[in-house]
Amino acid sequence: MVAVLFLLICLLKSPSFGQTAQTGALNGTVTDPSGRLVPGVTITLTNRTTGQKRTAVTQDNGKYLVGLLPPDVYQVEATRKDFKTAIVEQVKINITETATLNVQLQIGSFNETMTVQAEPMQLETSSSVLGHVTDQRMVENLPLVTRNYTQILGLSPGVSGDVNNGADIGRGSTSLSASTGGYSVAGSSTNDNNFQMNGTEVNDLAGQANISGGIPVPNPDSIQEFKVQTGQYDASYGRNAGANVDVVTKSGTNQFHGDVWEYFRNTALNANDFFLKQQNQPRGVLNQNQFGFTLGGPVRKNKVMFFVSYQGTREKDGLDNSGGCLTTGT
Repeated sequence: MVAVLFLLICLLKSPSFGQTAQTGALNGTVTDPSGRLVPGVTITLTNRTTGQKRTAVTQDNGKYLVGLLPPDVYQVEATRKDFKTAIVEQVKINITETATLNVQLQIGSFNETMTVQAEPMQLETSSSVLGHVTDQRMVENLPLVTRNYTQILGLSPGVSGDVNNGADIGRGSTSLSASTGGYSVAGSSTNDNNFQMNGTEVNDLAGQANISGGIPVPNPDSIQEFKVQTGQYDASYGRNAGANVDVVTKSGTNQFHGDVWEYFRNTALNANDFFLKQQNQPRGVLNQNQFGFTLGGPVRKNKVMFFVSYQGTREKDGLDNSGGCLTTGT
């Protein structure tokens, strides 16, 4: 009885959500050359990197919805008897967003194909949520002093934060603390931010401010994209009044891809601090190495893929991070 009830709940809930914290959706309307609505059109989405296919059929009002799509680029096909097959080569799907793609079919045989030069509407007309999507290219190319993607939060409207300390590895570079380096959204407390990774909450609830290492942070090269929602989110995001940050990590594709990196800072290459130089003091010690790799590809094309990533950090500096107190004799 419990299993049956659980199954019914799942079936009832699924159609009402086009996207989640780790997926997006695509909807639209299909018409004929005269502008009349066309029901019964099969819409097929093919992920251009993994080959995964999803299908939907237009309803009596000519509308369709394909939900729970992993963020990526898709090819869209619209087919129906007595009409040419329409193909849209590239449609970008973002996390937590529903893109709109309207298609007009032409009279002819469905064995004939035509490539449609159409761009999906990226403007969210079905939601009032305020947010900003950061894609893979931006995450990889922006200079991040601590290699922590949360530094990019400051690019979103309404977000303010303090200056990241590149020498203090423990602060926001190895964990996701509640305050996240002091980022405040629309004047809210820095403790009101919420983080989800691949749909799972990853807040460092048991940590001590920014020096805790409770939740590891994925390196920028392993992130597919992430979105920062700064206001007017729906009821699925409860409790937190600050930013809602949804992160999706990379997955394997039908082609082998990988990279290797080494970022380093060295005392011999660093400039001396202005105040130390004024007092004829030597430059502080700071030797930092951040290294790693990513590798992804197919085990069996269109069936099974893999993706692995590793990043290591080594640092020697002159800072005292123990938090102890200086005592003097009396």
